[in-house]
Amino acid sequence: MTIIEKYKTYRKVGMELNHKMIDTCLDHDVLMESARLLGIARGDTLRFDSEDEMNVLMDFALNEYRVNNKNTIKIYLEKMGWQNEIEKDILDALLSSYTSLFKVTSISKAENTLFLNDILNKKDNIKLIDIALSKTAIPGLLLFIRLLPFRDFNMTSGMCFVFSGDLEGYLLRRYKKLRKKVKSDSDSIKRFISFFRLSKTDGIEVRYE
Repeated sequence: MTIIEKYKTYRKVGMELNHKMIDTCLDHDVLMESARLLGIARGDTLRFDSEDEMNVLMDFALNEYRVNNKNTIKIYLEKMGWQNEIEKDILDALLSSYTSLFKVTSISKAENTLFLNDILNKKDNIKLIDIALSKTAIPGLLLFIRLLPFRDFNMTSGMCFVFSGDLEGYLLRRYKKLRKKVKSDSDSIKRFISFFRLSKTDGIEVRYE
């Protein structure tokens, strides 16, 4: 199996696994608290500015929000386990995943690969496989993504905020201010919410896979 074939398999299984986690282990209170933190809830009602915000909410609720220091991914792993090695790989990658602001340095369309610099963590030359982004992104673009690390490759969770490359300094300054206003002790939650808010004011519209 080639890396691209493996990527496609993992992407397909990952989407099915997401649905299983949402159906079996995503607590309603966790969903609503996540929506309130993101500013998507109005009372007990969810209000989305776009259909893509549902993906954002689910990514946040599954990965970021914690009860007794466990997110929904961890709860699912302990309660349901995994059905095959691919599911186990994906669950392990999700538990090791992290969000950051990345800059696209180069793209290989033939290999469906992007090379990224992690701006917030100052790491260079990160190789990302993503069929959709490799076709639509251009060098210089800024991407806020959740990076899932696997043994052979990296991929995203599917959630992506896109910004123009010339906004890098502005975004970093705004992020420092916005994160102070987020009512959470988690740096990861502060980062996610800050860049979600920035995506609504300064982001480029993007279509999810």
